[in-house]
Amino acid sequence: MILSTSTNIVAFSGGRERYPMLFCIEEAAKAGYTHLDINFCECMNPNSRMRDDDWMDYVEELKTKGKELGVTYTQSHLPYYDIFGENSPEKIKLMEELIRRSIIASSILGIRWTVTHPGTVYSAAPDMSVSLEKNVEYYSRHVETAREWGIGIALENDFEYKGEPYQHIYCSNVYELSSLVDAFGDSEHVGACYDFGHGNLTGGFHRQNLNILGHRLKAVHVQDNKGLSDEHLLPFHGNIDWKDAMAGLADIGYQGDLTYEIQNWGRFYPKELKHMVAKYSIEVGKVLISYFDEAMKKREEKS
Repeated sequence: MILSTSTNIVAFSGGRERYPMLFCIEEAAKAGYTHLDINFCECMNPNSRMRDDDWMDYVEELKTKGKELGVTYTQSHLPYYDIFGENSPEKIKLMEELIRRSIIASSILGIRWTVTHPGTVYSAAPDMSVSLEKNVEYYSRHVETAREWGIGIALENDFEYKGEPYQHIYCSNVYELSSLVDAFGDSEHVGACYDFGHGNLTGGFHRQNLNILGHRLKAVHVQDNKGLSDEHLLPFHGNIDWKDAMAGLADIGYQGDLTYEIQNWGRFYPKELKHMVAKYSIEVGKVLISYFDEAMKKREEKS
């Protein structure tokens, strides 16, 4: 199993500043990471170069930087918005173009799976069949773009927000996520991403959830929380049972990366210490992988 991290691991300051993607790649490589998840959510920053007319040149810069540093890009995250919400025509046009560009950029960078979020049709709740239908309708065009460029889209489990009034969020449970993935009938280009932090906010039955997703699982987001909010912490800083979680991945013979999405852990460290924060996370990742290897060994002994 390969340990990787989202580039957002060092992307934020304690304030509102967001560091450039090239800086994030350099800092992660300095820490010792050799595999990265390119977080194209940076597109939501008005200053993102992905918004420029010469965005393809920027993608080539990212590709060159990876080669220089010996880094392989193995996963990415698409920019996202409330696709079934009240959006202006201008916002829809912008976001749809940024999503299209990010899919193409992922392919150019050699990425196999890019992650995104399903949407919820709140006006039809509690009938989630409408959300299923609308997500298939909406994402079909993006899946077609991904198919043309030789990559896959992994749809991520969401989570239910604590508070009133209660609203069910589509794909906050893995049964809905599995049904959505299956509805496309294209396992080569549509799969699932399991976010452990999100799962922890919706019952925390990680091993059970992973077994339900099974062969559909193409990517994971490794992050921790205390079961109250989506904190995006380094494992062992929340209450997830990581030994059991890694056993769940072993149960299904998961073959993807173990990818961190821990942007809030280490957020308040100064810029000059960002690579040290990331370096420590690698040691934690080694422990997680040892749990996975141990569980795989037990699985093989039983078979």
